Amino acid sequence: MNTDYSRNFESNRTLGGVGALLSGIGSLVLFSGSVGIVGIVGMILVLLSLRGLAEDFKEPAISRTATSGFIFGITGILIAVMVFQAFAFLSGFIFVHPVMGALGSVMVIGAWFLMFIFLLIAALFFRRAFRLLASKSREGLLRTGGLLLLFGGALTIVFAGFFLLFVGWILTAIGLFQLKPPMQPEQVYTSPHTSTYDVSASGTANLCPHCGAENTLDGTFCTHCGRRLNST
Repeated sequence: MNTDYSRNFESNRTLGGVGALLSGIGSLVLFSGSVGIVGIVGMILVLLSLRGLAEDFKEPAISRTATSGFIFGITGILIAVMVFQAFAFLSGFIFVHPVMGALGSVMVIGAWFLMFIFLLIAALFFRRAFRLLASKSREGLLRTGGLLLLFGGALTIVFAGFFLLFVGWILTAIGLFQLKPPMQPEQVYTSPHTSTYDVSASGTANLCPHCGAENTLDGTFCTHCGRRLNST
């Protein structure tokens, strides 16, 4: 296999594995708002990885669906961070200004549903991207991880969904680390002495006495080294 190609594939695979691990940590954003930044970095790495792997496996749809998943996923994480911060603020504010606190709570609930929609759509796109990659690479953990991401996205309306997202990303990371490179067509080596001329039915050929290359029977000079075929 080509050394440069192998190195690029290894980089794409490692980048995706690390990105999936960070995305898994970022899925626990509700436990700490700052964790969401880790998730954003992870999704960026996953996107870069899937774009490279899409070229490696000759499947552009992997890159397209991953880009869509990235856009919705980043938006969902940012909304989740804002929801976390709003919850922390309203927990003390609502006792001081009940009316404003109640209005703020309604807005936070609305943002929560919006976060749910974006994370669900992101999970749908990422699941499709990982299914495509799994079908090309035959790495089953990518299919399982993508399915758990979908279930997790569908359940982010409750806290259990974020745990499923975490597990889904971890399985996806393992699948990416175990990814095998696609089969490359073997290169056929042609010897410089290989003749492009047909050998006669009798099996004889005009061989150059200097370099051994085959030539036509009526040739005077060797097509390979240029020296005279018949030294007499």
